[in-house]
Amino acid sequence: MKLLERTIAVVSPHSCLSCGREGKLICNLCYPDICYTVPSRCYLCKAATENFAVCDKCKPKTALRHVWVTTEFKDLAKVLVHRFKFERAQVGASIIAGYLKDKLPFINDMLVVPVPTANSRVRLRGYDHATLLAKELAQLTRLPYSSTLARMGQTRQVGAKRQERTKQLEGAFRIIDEIATRNAKILLVDDVTTTGATLNEAARTLKRAGARQVNAVVFAQTR
Repeated sequence: MKLLERTIAVVSPHSCLSCGREGKLICNLCYPDICYTVPSRCYLCKAATENFAVCDKCKPKTALRHVWVTTEFKDLAKVLVHRFKFERAQVGASIIAGYLKDKLPFINDMLVVPVPTANSRVRLRGYDHATLLAKELAQLTRLPYSSTLARMGQTRQVGAKRQERTKQLEGAFRIIDEIATRNAKILLVDDVTTTGATLNEAARTLKRAGARQVNAVVFAQTR
């Protein structure tokens, strides 16, 4: 947590999003009740699979192999993301990272990589929420971290359908660290996914750069 966030927590402490108790954005008592459990499934078609693997039918459509999803993007989970991204509650990074860690199976051989945010959004917020989230998760899981992906352009996909998002995102990312990427097993990290187009384009970019396997973990998925 940055110094500014610590100062805000002292001067104007957060209240629990669930019960209103002062002191934390999510209190310890309410922490287990924030997320709806998402069963193991393919992130594209929602068919049941083991360990959140992409189903055989959808494998030709994506460069990803597993996409772990913690919860649905609704109710308190949605409020938590909004506070984290749009109301400067950076402490939300450590909370959401905790949920991601709880969802993941044991992993000891993946490189944690954030899905980078458009520069215009970073300037507006003052921070890259996905980078904060990925760094927190890397610390919790003791996995190596790399910001090997960079965003090209300022395209936003809010409201666009899957085909439109896929077209808009072509060439949206570039590789910064080819050495770290080559032959690596990657764990992409993001807060929310809708159609999966952003995750897939990021994965394709990493695979073209020589990544051996690309997986992802996200906090919430829209319906």
